[in-house]
Amino acid sequence: MARVYALLQPDGSLLSARPRGSDWVIEQDVRGVDARGRNLTVFLNGLDVLGLKAAIPARNENEARRAAPFAIEDEIAENVDQSHVALGPVDRTNPGAPRDLNIVSIALLSETIRALSERGLAEAQIMAAHSLLPDEDILVEAPGLVLARLGGRSFAIDASLGREVLVSLTQDHPEASVYGEQVASALSRSSAGPGIGSLEALLTQLAGWAEAGRGIALRQGAFEARRPIDLDGFGRWKLAGSLAAIAALGWFTSILLETQAMNARADQLDALSSEFARVGWPETNGDVRLAMATAGVSDVGDVKAFPSILDSSAVIYDALAQIEGSELRTLRYDRARRQITATVAFQSFADVDRLTAVLNTSGLSARSGDSRQSGTRVIGDLTLENAS
Repeated sequence: MARVYALLQPDGSLLSARPRGSDWVIEQDVRGVDARGRNLTVFLNGLDVLGLKAAIPARNENEARRAAPFAIEDEIAENVDQSHVALGPVDRTNPGAPRDLNIVSIALLSETIRALSERGLAEAQIMAAHSLLPDEDILVEAPGLVLARLGGRSFAIDASLGREVLVSLTQDHPEASVYGEQVASALSRSSAGPGIGSLEALLTQLAGWAEAGRGIALRQGAFEARRPIDLDGFGRWKLAGSLAAIAALGWFTSILLETQAMNARADQLDALSSEFARVGWPETNGDVRLAMATAGVSDVGDVKAFPSILDSSAVIYDALAQIEGSELRTLRYDRARRQITATVAFQSFADVDRLTAVLNTSGLSARSGDSRQSGTRVIGDLTLENAS
């Protein structure tokens, strides 16, 4: 079924648009949607949503979502714990490029979802209008609003705020394109084109941008729509057969997930062990078994041998897994001192001490060394050796 778009109006009602051929059908209600609003996208005016750009180093989307609030903490007035951060898509041609973000109050987003759920639209997607603007410095006049993207920020302002606000926001962006005669006149600039004169026109323009793949979905992470299990397809089954099928499916899924997790961990441990062997015993050419044999030979006297590569790697990897947001950067082995030095990136300085404490309970002796700030991350050095 085709996607339906709706504009949340100031009185809480929804003005909807659904495609018909190459045109849009505008209605003062929501029609043509799947159960629970699965094919519905609701546009907010965006007055309470701020769009930013930020560099977020992360290994996956879950890490990126956890790190995003800290990347923009200094850019927002509200406490980051009370804000929800939604991520725009990764630039496939440049994965390390800054990403578009939308920040909204947790209370406001929760209330919006609750209101939609009461109307039977619990799974509707939600976007801020300004998140759909083109990637350029631009101001668009709309009914009661000015939508803007300036210098990597996107936002909406109430048109009643006046000329002084518009001038202060745009003074550093003289090349911004202005659409709408009133805004252009207030800024003493020429208009690049007409503004959007009605809510119906605003809705169809936003829908067109969304159809082109623009916009940031606000329902991410904890706010992602959770679809209930639909058992209608089991209507012809007897109760016992249905329960048996569900139990078998759950058991098979749990085994599959456990197997995937174990395989992923084994691959990570193998890679870590190989790198450890390559750095600590160059003469072994990364041969883990040969390096383990070399490391297992005690020095003369009563010096205790350092644990095997595999054991030490497992200890370090397990400890890192207990510190959220930690990331191993380098691992070095000093054969003369029988010590391992690990350089790890953390979310805060407190995490350095937490990791040290975890490692000290593992049978190894760990102590933290130099810690420093690097961008939004804390880089710490830890030294591991045999417990005395």
